[in-house]
Amino acid sequence: LIVAVAVPILQGPPYQLRSKTLLWSQAQSLVAGLYAIISVICARLGISTEIDGGKGSSVDTTVVLVDHDRGRKPLSAEDRALRRDSRSGSLIETNNTVVVDLATFAEAYHPWNYIFHVRTEQGIRLNDVYLQMAEGKMIGAHAIRQEQLVGVDGGLTLNQGLDEDMAGEKGEGRRVSGVPVVCLGGTFDYLHPGHKLLLTAGALLLGVPSKDELSLPVTSPRRREPCKYIIGITGDELLKNKKFAEYVQSWETRARNVIYFLSRLLQLSDKGWREATGPAAGENNIKTAVAAGVHIDEQDGDFRAAFRDGTIIVQCVRIQDAFGPTITEEDIDVLVVSGETRSGGKAVNDKRAEQGWKTLEVFEVDVLNADEIPEDVGEDVKATEDFTSKISSTVIRQQRAAQATGKSEAKI
Repeated sequence: LIVAVAVPILQGPPYQLRSKTLLWSQAQSLVAGLYAIISVICARLGISTEIDGGKGSSVDTTVVLVDHDRGRKPLSAEDRALRRDSRSGSLIETNNTVVVDLATFAEAYHPWNYIFHVRTEQGIRLNDVYLQMAEGKMIGAHAIRQEQLVGVDGGLTLNQGLDEDMAGEKGEGRRVSGVPVVCLGGTFDYLHPGHKLLLTAGALLLGVPSKDELSLPVTSPRRREPCKYIIGITGDELLKNKKFAEYVQSWETRARNVIYFLSRLLQLSDKGWREATGPAAGENNIKTAVAAGVHIDEQDGDFRAAFRDGTIIVQCVRIQDAFGPTITEEDIDVLVVSGETRSGGKAVNDKRAEQGWKTLEVFEVDVLNADEIPEDVGEDVKATEDFTSKISSTVIRQQRAAQATGKSEAKI
């Protein structure tokens, strides 16, 4: 399930694609609110939300921010001619962030089994604009029939302001244009909405170079290297004492799932999606949507994948201590933490200072919080309680243990 959120999130001159900025704190709060709503609804319906949901139903959701102003119209013939790539014929257009506009979303995100839109004046207008932009992708075997276009009644409204006046106490309310190297860490066992929020928030901090900037001579002052997203993933050895440790996914599976998820945010191909199956998709041959053209270079404890013509590198590294790559890689710009791991950011910077390295700017991601769910969604107290417990890898492993033993519940 891809949830595309059309919002005017990027600022900057319309024709200066490498000068875009966004309000990171408000952007990640918007993503957090959506993942929280999805999690509460799934808890109410008894649907798992992690990748590889085990027995029973599961929904693997990805929230994608799409830069779009409600007054923007479909691309004219002149606009299409100007943005069409002379070599590939693609209408994909990138900027210095990972956020794309609606025309690029329509070009890269397909095919669909169903397309849902809100049955309100604004929702219908947005759907019409999108369908016109995606018209060239909905032909032949991928043609969308009328019954695949589903309108749903409006009613739930999530108000999230995106302006400087809402800057939070943590200091991330200012506009950011992205940095070359972003780092974060975690276990990422049974990738769930909490993990997806953290990974998305980190990706929003990347400053993406253009293909032309990568190809400039080494001596050129305008030459840039690919931006890098370093993700430390706890090694298997450190997890042996976890509760229900026998159900912890292998490091390789966890690393692949992280890259597969990020491919839905970072990879842009006019070929759209493919389905990864077999051993590369996980230990249980779980099928998962992967953007076309994604290849993982798998070395022991170091998995890498390149996105957007090599302008973005995702590197998953095995970590065996609390610091991981933050004290072995000097050229890191920012560290992303959650409210639960805030103290870890200070420890990392203390250690880097001891080594004579620059300290990292720390960005704190919201924790998914059921208390912020609108009343008409979170009114079911049990569903809210289930939500707060189910976005825990420990509880997910507990459920796997119960399924394996045939018991209704395994004790933590």
